[in-house]
Amino acid sequence: MARRYAARRDVNHSEIEAVFRQMLGDHVTDSSGWGDGAGDLFVSFGKIHHFIEIKRDDKAEYTAMQIRFQNTHPYAVIRCDSIEDAARISAEIRSRAMMEALSDVQV
Repeated sequence: MARRYAARRDVNHSEIEAVFRQMLGDHVTDSSGWGDGAGDLFVSFGKIHHFIEIKRDDKAEYTAMQIRFQNTHPYAVIRCDSIEDAARISAEIRSRAMMEALSDVQV
């Protein structure tokens, strides 16, 4: 039987989540308790969807489960170490969603 360790939120989780909520509205779900290596947040905007893995800083390493999840779901997880990262990632997600929406518009 696999051992389940208590999920710990990184110290910067709340402030990073707040940035995503400010920039992406209600398109943010705290997924930190889901387990199996899924990211700490699930964010979406338009047709763009990602897990966000929050780390306390750029030196923090992934767990074995997080690596396994990322190998199973390539490009689904984006690492975020700071509120500046959160703002940049949110802006990129919004931009990609807008470009996707424009490409769907038929003339």
